[in-house]
This record gives sequence, structure tokens and C-alpha cells, in this order.
Amino acid sequence: MNHRPFPRWAAFAAVACAAILPYLNAVANGFALDDVYIIERNARVHQLAHQAAIWLTPYWPSWGRTLGLYRPLSIFGYAVQWSVGGGAPWVFHAVNVAMHVVVCLLVLALLLRLASPGAALLGAMLFAVHPVHAEVVANVVGQAEMVAAAMVLVACILYMDRPKQEPGIGRTLAICGVFAIGMLAKEGAIVLPGLLVALDFASGRVRPEPQGVRGWMQTVLRPMLALAVTAAAYLTLRLYVLGSIGGADAAPNLPFLRQGHRFLSALRAWPEYARLLVFPLDLVADYSPGVVLPVEHVSPMVLLGAMLLAATVALALATPWFRKAGLPAAWFFIAVFPVSNLLMPIGVLLAERILYLPSVGFCIAVAFAAERMNVALPERRLRTAITGAAVVLIALAARSFVRNPDWKSTDAVWDAIVRDHPESYRAQWVNGYRMSLTGNLELARGYFELAYRIWPDDAILDNNLAGVYLELHMYDEAIRILEHSREVSGLLGYTEQYLAYAYIAAGEFPKALQATLNADRLAADPAVTLALRAQAYEGLGRFEDAAGTLRVLVRSPRGATHDFRMLLARDLARAGYADLALAAADSARAGTEAGSPVRRAIDRLTAAIAGGCFDPSRHSGAPTPAAPCADPLAGWPVVLPAGAQEVANPLQNAMEAGGQRGEAAAPDDSTSY
Repeated sequence: MNHRPFPRWAAFAAVACAAILPYLNAVANGFALDDVYIIERNARVHQLAHQAAIWLTPYWPSWGRTLGLYRPLSIFGYAVQWSVGGGAPWVFHAVNVAMHVVVCLLVLALLLRLASPGAALLGAMLFAVHPVHAEVVANVVGQAEMVAAAMVLVACILYMDRPKQEPGIGRTLAICGVFAIGMLAKEGAIVLPGLLVALDFASGRVRPEPQGVRGWMQTVLRPMLALAVTAAAYLTLRLYVLGSIGGADAAPNLPFLRQGHRFLSALRAWPEYARLLVFPLDLVADYSPGVVLPVEHVSPMVLLGAMLLAATVALALATPWFRKAGLPAAWFFIAVFPVSNLLMPIGVLLAERILYLPSVGFCIAVAFAAERMNVALPERRLRTAITGAAVVLIALAARSFVRNPDWKSTDAVWDAIVRDHPESYRAQWVNGYRMSLTGNLELARGYFELAYRIWPDDAILDNNLAGVYLELHMYDEAIRILEHSREVSGLLGYTEQYLAYAYIAAGEFPKALQATLNADRLAADPAVTLALRAQAYEGLGRFEDAAGTLRVLVRSPRGATHDFRMLLARDLARAGYADLALAAADSARAGTEAGSPVRRAIDRLTAAIAGGCFDPSRHSGAPTPAAPCADPLAGWPVVLPAGAQEVANPLQNAMEAGGQRGEAAAPDDSTSY
């Protein structure tokens, strides 16, 4: 910002250092949140041999079509890094820091084409240290954001540097190439054509009058058509892989984003954009209800958001006449629009990561303001302003440095949310989840109920609360919560399994049977569904159907257990097939140790079958031999296969609609005798 020239290399070196230093401690981070499921536990990332599994599948390992994300280049990049580093997290984090350096240098290169060297340096330094970027740099999956941003910036620089009004064929192909790379890394790169138009208007290549606009349109028609063809090819590939452009439900845990209040909530986010860019002190990994509540009516914050949006659009439209006010607004609006929920819902109401590319507009505004101050301020005040800018940059860098350890692991992320935002429903959910893992069900129940009162419309939270109710034998409460979970999201198969379990325990067998059919439709765990369906049939007295279902179950690895063979033997006896029942009991006995509780239970069951305890004629009123008739299985709870305790990890950004699994409170996973 001073009047003395300085070497360009020094500016680039300064920006590179500013980009590296605040994130040195991020290299020690592990995998957190989406990293765990996109990278650490994703089989596609752990191999490079099967490229189709990388390039022709959705971003999320399962339920990917529902969420509607397609980022094959990012998955390929993670696979390469996994291969190089053997899965070591530091390799991924080192690449993240390197990518951030590249993006910062590209921001400087862009600003040098728009402002004076000193002003451009300040804008790029601001981008390098801004704490709103910590989530992108310190969390591995932020690579997708950085690759997309880098490609957009490269395309902008290539476009601005064209020697004539119309880019040549080679330059056009290069721009289309980086455009394709950006979109394959992350969908947000699709904003590139809009940014190029804004840069043309800001650079004076378009005269703001009808004839000038027509002439400009003629010169850029071919490159814009080439970009359109590139975008169409990408969208066609996306449609082939996902089956749709946007996915069935991008925000399964935030149903208000797909309902009538989405637009009001989107407006509510705009004051948060301004706060995060101007005063990024309070940062949080999850802006879920409690931190930012959804709105159903016009509120002061919605009105403020509407005014900010209107002002941004107005300034953007004024770019041809007021370049230094219009270009920053145009850049921000164009870059943030696809992820603002204004047009279509995305997976979150607000996230710091979505501001990575849009924040370039804020840095352009700061560069233009610095350029103006350099001219308008006297020397003494200018030195004071430079000192103040340096202090602000150091403070922002320190805030980024302090923030990085919050992304060290998933537990560290949730520790930070509980520490900083206990009013968030997820903070109380985390507390309940952790209590459930320690077996403190009453305390877990209290935390889950508090989270539910803050935000009841998260189907996964509902299921976790219901799981605790089931373990506490509070079946009516579990059914009420689970039926609400079904209303919130009809896509979760294990909601139906929980419901079947609760209905069986409550004696509502017709509803339990229907719930198992729903679970089949949603491709839930088949072993669990079969076990529940057999017990629903038993409750309905349909013993042949129960036995047929159990026959299928015991042929599977998870169903070939003593308890299910015993249930099969009893149902065969109830259906009148005593010989088959005794054979099933013998099968259950195989491999058991003499005198063990399991062997004693099987022996009692065999004696009951042989004594005619389960003979249908005994229960129809026909005369039968006098025999003791004690059902040794009468006190059993609802029986589930081993492994049924695996349910959706409630603390994932993508939630269960992403199909990820972890451990959480659930019904019994096996019976005890």
C-alpha cells in the first residue's frame, strides 16, 4: 500500500507464508466427521484398481443418490493420497495446507489484475489468514472446496488475460478443461460462467449501453457456448450416476429446508454471512437449530437478511457503472447463490465451508478499499492504517491457529460445540449419545429429551431417544417418538425396525408386521427384519409363516444361532410339525457345551416339544396326554441377531441419509437365557 514498488515474487512469498503459518498445527489433525466415512472407512478410497468405483458412483458410499452429491475427482484424489501415505491423516492434511497456499496465490494473481500491487497483497493476505476458512483447511474433505475454487480462479485469470475481446480456441479449451475439473471436484464450480460475465463488466470490456452489450455478446458467444456444453456434459454424467440432478433429499435432518419455510430460513442466513466475514470470532462446526433456528415467520433477522440480499443484488447489477462496489457484490452473490438454499435445498442451512470461494468477493472489496485509502489518506494516517491492517491480519491468523485443533477428530469437534454452543440441539444430543455409550441410560434419556425439545424434527435424534426408551422398556414413549421419526423422514429403514421392535414389545403385532414390510422396502438390514417379522407372525398366531421366515433366517450367517433355531423349533411344534421341531432343536443343540445354560434351555425346549406342550390340539380343546407344559422361551425378550446394535451414527454431517453406520444406543442385539 505504500508508494514504493516491490518485487512480485516478494508478494507471492508473503502470501504463501501467510497461508502456511496459521495452519501448521492442522497437519497433526486426524480424520473428523465426514472424513471418517468419505476417506477412513470408504473402500473406494483404499484402492486405485477399480476406477469405475471411483468415477461412476455417488460421493457418499451409500444413500448417495438420496443426498445428490457427485465428486469423483475428490474421491480419486483421496485414493491417491491414501495410496501414497498408507492412510496416514497427516498426508491428507499436508495436501490441504498446500492446496490452500495454491488458492491464496491464485487469489493474489487475480487481485493483481484488478487493483494496485499493495492493495492486491492486502486482499490476498486477508484470504490467506481468514478464520472462516479453517473448516476447509483443517478438515480433510475441504479439499473438494479448494480444488473447485482453484479451478475457478485459474479460469478467471485465463479469461481476463485474453489479448483480444474473444478468447482463442486454445484458451477457450483450457478454460473449459479447468471448468470440468472444478465441477468434478465439487458442484459449486458451476458458477464460473457468471463470474466471467461479472469480470467482463467490471473490467470495462462491456460498454453499459445496448449496442455495447450486443457487441460483447457476439464476441463471447462461442466461449460461453463451450462452457455451456461442458456444464451440460457434467450434468449428464451426474444424472447418469445419481439418477437426478439434485438428489431426493439433500437435507434429511432439516426438513424445513425442503418445505415452505426454506426461503425465510435462507434469508436468515445472510446476516450470518456478513458476521462471519467481518467479525469471525464465534465459529462453529455445525449451525444447526439452537445455534441458528429455522424461521416460520418474518422476523427482524429475516428482514435484515432480505435487505442484505437486496443490497448485494443491487450493487451487483450496478457493476458496469460502479466497478469497485459492484464486482465484490457480484462475485459474492454469484458464488454463494447455489449453496444459499435460495434456489434449492442443500445439506445444511449454513456452513463456514460454503464461504470459501464467495469470500474472494469480500477480499476484492477490501483490496479496492485499500486502494482508495492509499490515494485519499495523508502519509501519517496511511501508516496508521497499514499498522492497523497488520494487527487485524495477525489477530485473524491467531484465530485460525486456535481453531484448527477443534477439527482434530470427531470427538474434538463435538467437544467444541458442547463447549461453545450448549444451546444447540446437537450439543445436548452429543451429551446423550456419550451417556448412552457409558450405560447411563437415565442421564442419556434426559439429554436426548432436551435435544428433542430444542429440535424434534431430526429423525436420527428421534431414533436415538427411542432406542433409550426401548432399553428402559418405555414402549409407548418409544412408539410415539418413532412414529414422529417416520413422519419426518420416510427414508430410514431402521426406523421401521425400531418400530417393529417396539410394536412387538407392546403387543401390537399387525403394526409390527407392516413395519417389517416397510423396512424391506427401504432395504434395511435383512437379518434384523426377518427376525422381527418372525416374531410378529408368532404374535399373530401365524406359526407356519413364522417358521418359514425363521428357516430363511437360520440359513444366513447371522441367523444361524442357537436362539433362532430354538424359536424355529417352537414354531414348527406350534404349527403341528413335531418331528421337524425336534430336528430343529437337535440342530440348536449341536456345538453347545453339556451343562451350559444354553444346553439346559434347549433340553427343556426339547422335553416340552416331546411332551406335546406346543401341540395345536392342546390349544384347540381336543383331549391330549397329561404332560407338564412350561414354555422355556416364554420369558424371552424380542430377539435380534448379533450386530443389530449398529445404527446410524447420529453425529455425522450427512446423517443416516448418507447411509453411514456407527454405534449408538439400540435394542438388545441378542437374547439371554
